Amino acid sequence: MKKEAILRGMSAVMPLCIGDFPFSFIVGALSVSMGMSVWQSTAWSGIVIAGSAQMLALNMLKTGTSLGVIIFTTFIINLRHVLYSASLAGKVKESSFLRKCFMSYGLTDEVYATTVKEMDRGKSDKYLFYFSAMLTFWVIWVLADFLGAWIGSSFPDIQKYGLDFAMVAAFIAIVVPQVKSQACTVAALVASVSGVLLVALPWSLGIVLASLFGVLAGLCVDLSEEKKAEAAKQQDGEAQLSGEVRS
Repeated sequence: MKKEAILRGMSAVMPLCIGDFPFSFIVGALSVSMGMSVWQSTAWSGIVIAGSAQMLALNMLKTGTSLGVIIFTTFIINLRHVLYSASLAGKVKESSFLRKCFMSYGLTDEVYATTVKEMDRGKSDKYLFYFSAMLTFWVIWVLADFLGAWIGSSFPDIQKYGLDFAMVAAFIAIVVPQVKSQACTVAALVASVSGVLLVALPWSLGIVLASLFGVLAGLCVDLSEEKKAEAAKQQDGEAQLSGEVRS
């Protein structure tokens, strides 16, 4: 049973690991070109585990942006993880504080998308599934960064090869399978349109606002559907009661 949960977690996250491998490879190569050593780059990816924030930080360092602005900007762009944590909070409330800390450390977009449904089922082996997916993603992410720092830095202008599109493809692979209900569809459309319209905002605030607008839109649709279902249920109950009275 335990072995099955571990293998399921590994296989579930593996496609996203493959999609993110080129992106982490580029982050490793670029970080070395910015003056980091191979081991500094590898440690950085192992601690941060945030590809979009790492790439953004590298680009800002390249343009001479101050450290305070970089920290603030990466903080803003990663605020979406607060939404992930809020979503999982009720599913892991019986867990210990240390376990929750460890889970939050590896709560990436990919890990969340892979594990959220499994955590919602409340199975006894859900934590094994989660940690299996989390550690698999972490190992491959760090390995890709190490290889990028070690080998990729020898390629001139590696960012021009377009490998960073792998991150976009990975996000598409994350989102599309989740869009199965009307609420999810509305949330995805609102977030996508908002993200395009707000792309000019500084410090990547457009991403955060688009995420919030998408969540709110999806929530409104979900609440509306619940109200309709409750009203239909109430009408059925009244009709059934009326039929019993007549009989």
